[in-house]
Amino acid sequence: MKKITRIFALALAFVMAFALQAPVNAAEKAAVNQEKAQATVQAGSFTHRVQSLYYNSSTKKASLTIEVNSSGVYRYQVQLLNYNKKKVVATDECSLYAFFTLKKNQLYYYRVRATSYNYSTGQYVPVSNWSYGYGINTGVCTVKLSGKKVRIKTPKVKGVKKFTLYMSTNRTKGYKKIKTVKSGKTITVSSFKKKSFKKYKDYYYYISSAKKQSKFVHSFYIRTVYR
Repeated sequence: MKKITRIFALALAFVMAFALQAPVNAAEKAAVNQEKAQATVQAGSFTHRVQSLYYNSSTKKASLTIEVNSSGVYRYQVQLLNYNKKKVVATDECSLYAFFTLKKNQLYYYRVRATSYNYSTGQYVPVSNWSYGYGINTGVCTVKLSGKKVRIKTPKVKGVKKFTLYMSTNRTKGYKKIKTVKSGKTITVSSFKKKSFKKYKDYYYYISSAKKQSKFVHSFYIRTVYR
């Protein structure tokens, strides 16, 4: 009797400090993406960073939280910008956290400035210049499994030209660059280091946008099982 080869995938999405696990069946699309944790931006008397970004496959929307910290008593205006920073998409006022709902497969930027209450006008007025944060990429990859081949389709994201696939047999190290493709193209993988997938072997992947500011990472691993 011939051996039947099946490939199972387990998608790992890292939501900042939180880890989620979602099984992906061979016939399903894996729609998991993650904004890699970003460095805190120092802006005078306050700091800001992307606190979390989570993609909901049911609503096909991403929930974004921006954290602002300060030693002073201020209120902050946080604006979400489009991929070329020329259009304000949304604005939120906060003292600590700003919340936004984002569309998938988009590149956003954000900026923050401190405001103070003006008792004469009864309004909050700016008391600092705008401080810009890193880009936010809400691209979603799809993964299809067929026999011993893994097909990973990169998203089309305006403002991001290329994506690069890396692969390893160790989750935390040893990643090798496999291929760089244009946004929207598919990468097919059937071997690692010129060797076919091995029995019961885990293979780890991550995809990163070539545009470093966007910090996009789609992480998962493939396990090949022979029966």
